[in-house]
Amino acid sequence: MAVDDRHRLHRHPVQVSAWRGDDRTVVLSPSPDRPLPTVEEVALSLRRLADQGQQRAITSALHHHELEPFLQNGFDVHERLHLLRHDLQHLPEVRPHPFRRAWRRDRPSVLALDGLAFDDFWALDARGLDDAIRATPVSRFRVRRSPDGDATGSTGVIAYAVTGRAGGRGYVQRLAVHPDHQRQGLGAALVADALGWLRRGGASQALVNTQERNTGALSLYLACGFELEPTGLTVLTRTLDRPVADPATDPVTDP
Repeated sequence: MAVDDRHRLHRHPVQVSAWRGDDRTVVLSPSPDRPLPTVEEVALSLRRLADQGQQRAITSALHHHELEPFLQNGFDVHERLHLLRHDLQHLPEVRPHPFRRAWRRDRPSVLALDGLAFDDFWALDARGLDDAIRATPVSRFRVRRSPDGDATGSTGVIAYAVTGRAGGRGYVQRLAVHPDHQRQGLGAALVADALGWLRRGGASQALVNTQERNTGALSLYLACGFELEPTGLTVLTRTLDRPVADPATDPVTDP
């Protein structure tokens, strides 16, 4: 059962979307146009999802002030992420690479690369890639293919990046380099390409997040001029085979 209420006209404080290729797992996120959900509102969402047969809930990457309603509903920490910011004043100087706009025919190769660059939890499927591209009003999807790829560029993608812009803020949504082509300057060139595009489009800052244990990515972003934010992000998870408190009979108190 695919679940996705992100496009409903009247949004619930808790936004529900489908997880990549798993009909029994859903993603919960605070709705961006609503106040932070209360403990009771999260509990109601969980009860509804359990009644629908969902088995697991995962949160989006949450800021520290968004955690409490989910933690009080039995969520556990799955992973912590670094959050980094770039002021777009001084862009990295790197050797240019022949990146180009991604074509639809590139997507199978991009997804194959993504599966090599990230573990199973973080790897994208086709819908996840679409979500990354459509997460902001304006986006840029760039690839670099292997020199021995075919003439159409439809195979052999060895690096790609998705960058988004919303108003004056930019986001490095996704960036991956094939393991066989790392430490060749491709990652830094992709970051420089993304930051330059954001600044030309009028953005005044850029954000990116990466797993705390991904020391390679952290080193890359720091070398490209990003600075760590004081607090990072957290992804939470909860199975739905445990009882969920019923606010009508077993109320919980919002902090």
